[in-house]
Amino acid sequence: MPVPLRRKGVAGIVYRWVVHQPLFCQMLGVFSRNPAVDPALFWQAIQQHFRYGSIFSVRQRPALSAGFDSVEARTTHTLDLSVGYDALVQHYSRDRRLNLRRAERAGWTIVEDLNPEPLLTLFRQNHVDGIDGGVAEWAYGIFRNLVQELQKRRIATLRYALRDGQIEAGVLFVQEGGRIIYLFNAASESGRRGNARTLLLDQMIWQNAGRQVWFDFESPEKASIAEFYQSFGALAEPFWAIRWNRMNFMEKRLLHLKRIFFS
Repeated sequence: MPVPLRRKGVAGIVYRWVVHQPLFCQMLGVFSRNPAVDPALFWQAIQQHFRYGSIFSVRQRPALSAGFDSVEARTTHTLDLSVGYDALVQHYSRDRRLNLRRAERAGWTIVEDLNPEPLLTLFRQNHVDGIDGGVAEWAYGIFRNLVQELQKRRIATLRYALRDGQIEAGVLFVQEGGRIIYLFNAASESGRRGNARTLLLDQMIWQNAGRQVWFDFESPEKASIAEFYQSFGALAEPFWAIRWNRMNFMEKRLLHLKRIFFS
């Protein structure tokens, strides 16, 4: 599998590559042409080649013998769409069905588009202030490039909800590997009050119900968001965040001092 890397600074000095989970990618996994391959060989090799893994999220749980310093359980939430829409909607919570009916009466127009800029504008105006440390400008460039590459591969679906000609919510889905991934979303206050994202999600679920695919909400570790996805009947699915540190004593000491004085 590809190994995601980032330059790591110690005491203000950027000096080497470390393993770090890329943006807009919740989890990775070890894969091979040989389905019987033992991932333990990969776990061993990655620690030998890269002495620091600040965070690396994977679908397979490493064995204790892999020797990582930390293996933390995390969850996403998924729906099996193969059962059909009638069965799926029966597992929506009462509040979700109520809010879906409200959204259907709210006068939303759903459009498919190729331009991610309205989605980024919604995100900047309505979500950035709630993120610790904000969002660096380079992250928006990564998102634009990602959308462009996904569209080239014809695996991206970008949709907006409009009312009175104004875009109030947007979502980005990626369809690949038997999954529909709810990769990114944003909404204005009007979009939130009008349950626009509920309508956008339900529409995607309805259009793909009955197919042998899973819908992956890519849940962050935030209870309120997990509860929202669970209201669609989604179930928790585990993945694992692993960390390791093989820095020498001096490097660890400098990193510790940096955290004390600059955190």
